Amino acid sequence: MFFDFHFHGGRKLLMEAERLGYSGVAVVKYMDDYNKEFLNHLMELKEEFNEKSQDRSFMIYSGVEITPKNPEDLKRKVQKFRKKADVVMVKGGDLKINRAACEDPRIDVLSQPYKNRRDSGMNHVLAKKAAENSVAVEINLKYLLKTNPRNRYRVLNQFQQIVKLQRKFNFPIMTTSAAASIYDLRTPQDVTALSRCFGLTREEAVETISKTPQEIIKRDELRSSVVVEGVRTIST
Repeated sequence: MFFDFHFHGGRKLLMEAERLGYSGVAVVKYMDDYNKEFLNHLMELKEEFNEKSQDRSFMIYSGVEITPKNPEDLKRKVQKFRKKADVVMVKGGDLKINRAACEDPRIDVLSQPYKNRRDSGMNHVLAKKAAENSVAVEINLKYLLKTNPRNRYRVLNQFQQIVKLQRKFNFPIMTTSAAASIYDLRTPQDVTALSRCFGLTREEAVETISKTPQEIIKRDELRSSVVVEGVRTIST
């Protein structure tokens, strides 16, 4: 089962994702646009899409991308959105934001910690925190493919740094398309092949689009079942 958990699109893009072999996606909205109207529209899409789906097993999750001003603002925003979204992403780039995100177990994904940086935005301290708190670090293929070819080596180097840190500290990596059109999408096989360019083995690449997204959803379901800390409901 393959998933793309950074997805900006509607019905047409969902159908294309299924055709390419994905089992599900997280439709991500920026925090200012994440509201009841979006959630209602997403619910309608789920119902309509699965009625037309051949096996009715394609999964659609809600995601919010938080762009905090500072670590304190990050905490407030996560508190606001955590129970409203299946997947909570934090836009990285600023080292203080990167660290605050890695230290917060309520966050699912640190998105683009390398944004507007020459390095990866990750170091040994952040890698250890991300592993402790199960915060996935995003490898955003659109960021790579849309970068000027003359500067693409820099992005590849950033991704390679993340892979090296992951092998040492074992934090989750999640590869995404950030697709906004069908031209941004790649098959899971193409994603796996492309991932070899920045050092992932085939098995590691598959985990970033299979195991990591599934563990995020399992953790969200477990979080939803918790009544108070240490107590959760169990369905019979």
